[in-house]
Amino acid sequence: MIRWNIFIILLVSVVLLLLSSPVFAQLAAPTGGNIKLGPVEVHPSVGLMETYSDNIYESYDNKPKESDYITTFSPGIQFLLPMRRHSFQIGYRADINSYADNDETDYTNSLFGGQMKLDFPGGLVFTLSDYYSIATSPRKWKEQAGVNGSSDAYREKDYDANVLNAKIRYNFVDRWAVAVWYNNYEIEYDEDYDDSGSYNRNLGGGSIFYRFTAKTEALIEYNYSDVDYDIADIDDNINHLAYVGISFDPTAKLNGYLKLGWAEKKYKKSVSDRGDNFDIFSTLVDLGYDISSYNQLRLKVYRAIEEDTDVNAPLTRSDINLSFRHILAWNEKLGLSANAGYGKKEFEKSATDTDGMRKTRDDEKWYGGVGIDYTIQKWLTFKLNYTHTDNDSNFKRYDYSESKVFLSAVVHF
Repeated sequence: MIRWNIFIILLVSVVLLLLSSPVFAQLAAPTGGNIKLGPVEVHPSVGLMETYSDNIYESYDNKPKESDYITTFSPGIQFLLPMRRHSFQIGYRADINSYADNDETDYTNSLFGGQMKLDFPGGLVFTLSDYYSIATSPRKWKEQAGVNGSSDAYREKDYDANVLNAKIRYNFVDRWAVAVWYNNYEIEYDEDYDDSGSYNRNLGGGSIFYRFTAKTEALIEYNYSDVDYDIADIDDNINHLAYVGISFDPTAKLNGYLKLGWAEKKYKKSVSDRGDNFDIFSTLVDLGYDISSYNQLRLKVYRAIEEDTDVNAPLTRSDINLSFRHILAWNEKLGLSANAGYGKKEFEKSATDTDGMRKTRDDEKWYGGVGIDYTIQKWLTFKLNYTHTDNDSNFKRYDYSESKVFLSAVVHF
């Protein structure tokens, strides 16, 4: 039986197809950049996605699988003011998630903010952005009668977060460039009993670049960050990250970047079952290879130190993903995609599992998916995707497999 939400997506699709045909050309909506308020470009958007998941709670706490349909409605708007080489923009987007059978799990994420880019003729580029979100970490299992607030181990967690980024890059002597940047990330949970996850991170860094071909440059990069938890001060830490690498222009056949280096985390207080500091070999890779104008391969490799959002525990997360995208030569509006990946999480501190056993968590994850997208007009895209994830953990709490099917329609002017 086709659910009503899927029927609505298909009905909207038929209407929009009619509006984009020559017969209804006089009713066609303007494409990107054609909606203006004086010099300001207005870019509204709306998305509608229907998702089926056979395990919406990811078997948390070794619970049985629970399947459901999730409808996600995503309205948004962006205002852009281009000024020759400079630009200013502000925008808003929301993702409103509604579950068909488990409506206590419904949640909404909102993001709004803006960015300024100043590109001066002498080679100086300055960017500043600030984005604020009102969001929710969704429930991990169904509501239980008479259990609420801090007593509900599976509760949703509402929070506010703000991300501020500032960067200056200066190109000089043809081949050389330097860049410095600052990032501040702050997350605050709404409820006092969730406040152990609230923290502020200040990060500063810099790079030196040397361009040895028209579209290729070498780099040396360093970052330093200080993480300060609001009440869980035993988790306060500082981090050092240093990389050497190479980057390729986005318009080159081989594009993206490759960074190899070292990362270290040092805790300010000692805790049993956790080292005061540890370091790893770190890798950041995002490389695309344009086989032809119709085929692209992309490789992403990631290895870095993170902190688990569930219990603030430090871990090394490794992930490698290979994706392929093909545009059909006989219809360039149709695209096919596939990806496969492997990830690993190695924790540095022991914890207690749902069965009462205390151990150090170790996860291995295999995942992949396929999809098709159809861009009928520049302002109208449809997507159908399937993904599967198998997370093999020595903790029963985090061991799960999940399959998802997505059907979405996005209108963006």
